[in-house]
Amino acid sequence: MNKPRFKSFGALGAHILFILLFFLLIYPERPITDFPVHLVHIVFMAGYIFMIALPPSRWNGTRYIVALVAIVSVSALIRSFYPDYPDHRILWPMLYVLAVGEKKWRQITGILAIVTLFIIFFMMIVDGFSYGALLAAILLYVTLHYQSLLREAHRTNERQFEQLSAAYSELQQYSIQAMGYAALTERTRLARDIHDGLGHQLTSLIIQLQALRLMIPQDPIAAAHSVDELLKVARKGMEEIRLAVKEWSEDETGLGPIALKGLVSQTEANSLLRIDYQEAGPLSEWSVESSVILYRILQEALTNILKHAEANHVSILLKEEEEHVKLTIVDDGQFSGENALNFGFGLSGMMERCKSAGGSLTFSSNAPTGLRIEAVIPLNM
Repeated sequence: MNKPRFKSFGALGAHILFILLFFLLIYPERPITDFPVHLVHIVFMAGYIFMIALPPSRWNGTRYIVALVAIVSVSALIRSFYPDYPDHRILWPMLYVLAVGEKKWRQITGILAIVTLFIIFFMMIVDGFSYGALLAAILLYVTLHYQSLLREAHRTNERQFEQLSAAYSELQQYSIQAMGYAALTERTRLARDIHDGLGHQLTSLIIQLQALRLMIPQDPIAAAHSVDELLKVARKGMEEIRLAVKEWSEDETGLGPIALKGLVSQTEANSLLRIDYQEAGPLSEWSVESSVILYRILQEALTNILKHAEANHVSILLKEEEEHVKLTIVDDGQFSGENALNFGFGLSGMMERCKSAGGSLTFSSNAPTGLRIEAVIPLNM
C-alpha cells in the first residue's frame, strides 16, 4: 500500500543527494575568511534543494520562469561584487530541476533549458570558454530528461498494467457468472426433461392403474395383458430416472463440464445449429481457471461457427488424458483448407488463452469441408 510513497521518497532522496554532491564538487577554493562567498554557495545549494523538494503539484510554467530569473539575477548581482564567482556551473542544477519536471510542463521546461544553456554559454565566454564543459552541461540535461521520460513511461506502464489486471479480474468474474448461468440453464433443462418425460410416464401409469382396478372384476384376462403394458411404462420411466441421475451425478464433478453443456444447450436453443456433445470417459474436478479457459474457447468457437462457417452440424468431444483435458470442436462449414485461416481477434484470443495456461490450440480442415479445432490444456494450473 505504501510502496508508491516509498518510491517517491527514494527518488526525492536521490535528487537531493545529487544537489549536495554537485555543490561539494564545485565548492569555491577561497580562504575561510572569505565568508560571504561560502555563505552564498550554501544559500544557492539550499535554494536548489528547496526547488527539487517542492511537490510537483506546486510547480507551473510561471514558477519555473520565476525560478530561473531569480537564479540568474542573483548570480549577476553577486558577480558585481565578486567578478569570478559564481561561474557557469551554478546554473547546472537548474538544468537538473528542469529535466525532472512533470510531463505537463515539458514544453516550458524544454524552452527554459535552452535559455539556461545559452546563459551558460555566455558566462563561459566571459570566464573562459570550454567546449567540454558546455558539452557536459548539454549531456547532463539530455540524460536527465530522457531518464525522466523513461520513468514516466514506466509509471504509465504500471498504471496500464493495474487497469489491465482489474479488467482481467472483471472478465474472469463475468466468465464465472456466465458459466454459472449456463450451468443453471443445463440443470433447468434436465429438470424439464424429468418433468416432461418421467412425469408423463407416471401420469400414464396412474391412469392405467385406475383403469386396471375397474377392469379386474369384469375382464381378468384383459387386465393381465394390461399389467404387461404397465410394466413397460414403469421400466421406461426407470430408464429415464437412471439417465437423469447419471447426468446429475456427472454435473456434480465440477462447474466446467456442466457449464459447457449449458452453453451448448443455449446455442442450440437460439440457432438452427445441431450440436452433438459427448464426454469420453470420466471427468475430474477442474480448477476455475481451466473451466473459464475451456468455456471461453468453446464460446468463441461456436460464435465464429454461427457468424462465418455456414455450418449445419457441430461435433464436440471432451475428454481427459495424461493430466490434460482435450476439447475438440468439428463443424461441417465452408472452410476447405485451400485458403489460409483468417486469424481475427477471436481466434487469436483463443490461442492466447491456451498459451497462457501452458496448453496448445490447433486448427485443421475437416474432410470434405469444415474446421477442426483442438484445444489441450493441463488440468493442474
